[in-house]
Amino acid sequence: MRISTLTILSILCFVLSASFIQANPVINEADAPKFLYTMSAKSGTFENGRLTLKDVPLVTYFADRPHRISGMLSIQVFEQGWRQGSDSFKADPPNATLSILGKDSDTNVVVELSDPNVKVKEGSISFKVRVLQGELPESFKHATLFVDSGLVQNPGY
Repeated sequence: MRISTLTILSILCFVLSASFIQANPVINEADAPKFLYTMSAKSGTFENGRLTLKDVPLVTYFADRPHRISGMLSIQVFEQGWRQGSDSFKADPPNATLSILGKDSDTNVVVELSDPNVKVKEGSISFKVRVLQGELPESFKHATLFVDSGLVQNPGY
């Protein structure tokens, strides 16, 4: 059987290229992206230990380097993802900062969030909160909630 030069070159190229191929490492939990979340509200209230953000159009998420992943999701999807995974927000409630825009200055209140509740028709989301620093007013306008990082494989759930 006669082997052509083209066949020999093809085999040689295959062998050389195979030696340079490296398997992509599997992303383990330590390397997986951690996402931060923000949601802006036109108004809100704090009563009976619950923080309610009203007229929240979307939740923005993003991951820091090296992943640089960002996007948006609905408050309903955010609430559904709250309970997912071994490192879920339900298992380890996140800290958050509520930044309230005021006439003369901003007010920042640090809280721990738990037990989210979404009311789709009202476009609102509420959380049971434990105030860690600062004081929450009973009502406010124009605020943004910055939620601490959480391990989520896919924020789009």
